[in-house]
Amino acid sequence: MSASKPLTSLQHGTSGVIEARTGKAIVLQKSQSLKLINTHGKQVIDFFAFALDSDLKSLSSTTLNFLSMPHTRSGNMRSVPKAGDKLYSNRRRPMLTFEKDTSPGVHDTLVPACDAERFRQLGVSGHHDSCGENLHNALQEVGYPFPMDLTPEPFNLWMNVPVREGGALDFVEPVSQEGDYVVLQAEENCLVVCSACPQDVTPVNGYAEVSELPTGTLSTSSPPNAPSIARGSNEIMAAACIFCKIIKATTRTGLIGSVFAGDIPSFKLFENDRLLAFLDIQPLSLGHALIVPKHHGAKLTDIPDESLSEILPVAKKLAQATQAENYNILQNNGRLAHQEVDHVHFHMIPKPNQTEGLGIEWPAQKTDMDKLKALFNDVKAKM
Repeated sequence: MSASKPLTSLQHGTSGVIEARTGKAIVLQKSQSLKLINTHGKQVIDFFAFALDSDLKSLSSTTLNFLSMPHTRSGNMRSVPKAGDKLYSNRRRPMLTFEKDTSPGVHDTLVPACDAERFRQLGVSGHHDSCGENLHNALQEVGYPFPMDLTPEPFNLWMNVPVREGGALDFVEPVSQEGDYVVLQAEENCLVVCSACPQDVTPVNGYAEVSELPTGTLSTSSPPNAPSIARGSNEIMAAACIFCKIIKATTRTGLIGSVFAGDIPSFKLFENDRLLAFLDIQPLSLGHALIVPKHHGAKLTDIPDESLSEILPVAKKLAQATQAENYNILQNNGRLAHQEVDHVHFHMIPKPNQTEGLGIEWPAQKTDMDKLKALFNDVKAKM
């Protein structure tokens, strides 16, 4: 329970770096402030806080007292705190003030900290660093034990989890930029833990380049395997994207293997400096293939025209090579349109019979000619 042992935390008036994929504990006395700088721009920080007794040597002895996102949402009557808002504990007491935010203000209070089970569900085998583990490691290192089976909901700084139509959640790249920072002021004595989120399977840590960190600030360090930009001939890749990993592995080996939490039995059919085509490992029919631009972009509108210019010629070659008499060329954009992987891709799906291949319904609507004419004029003017 004592905090007298050498700390791996920061003390008041000092600065430091949150190392990649780790957590750091910081003791804040009432009215002291903490400035967190996002040195890479796209690194998410899972932020936790725990009330301390007046002697600062132990967590609040009366009852568990920690920062709570449900109570913060209720206390501010908004889903994400803004500069000037209070951050509340599970006892509905203000623990910190969200004093300043130079970023666009996009953060998350809905998603729990990543943990071992989360990565297992995402298909990762073996150990993977996580914010849950970082939290408890940081608390143990500074001598403040906390129940190992309890991980409070973090304030996910810079995490971008938009709520889509129908209430669906999405994980997308942060909108924060290099050098953005937040300032949090303690309303009571507390111990805060900041975890440089090691999530590298979903795109929550964006596509920021990993570069050498400056010293002298409390800043974030992107995980070595975090999403990153790799620039080459007409390509932008995101390391957290499964298709980008396939592109990189295929460029090296021809046969894709050991690219994403195990082997992926997929085979390259065509490649040039802009495109890759390979067999789908969950085909709707024999010969079902994917055509993927090497430029990473979630939707068609995110891809440069030059990276799209050869898509249909390659789809034509695939149809000819598979000798498909009937086939569909399919490309989806967004969850409601059935897109599963946030990297533009085209399907060439042979339709050999009624049961195999793409099944589709076409709920045609009755046309209102006046509305259609208005739409025509509007769209044509924007072309």
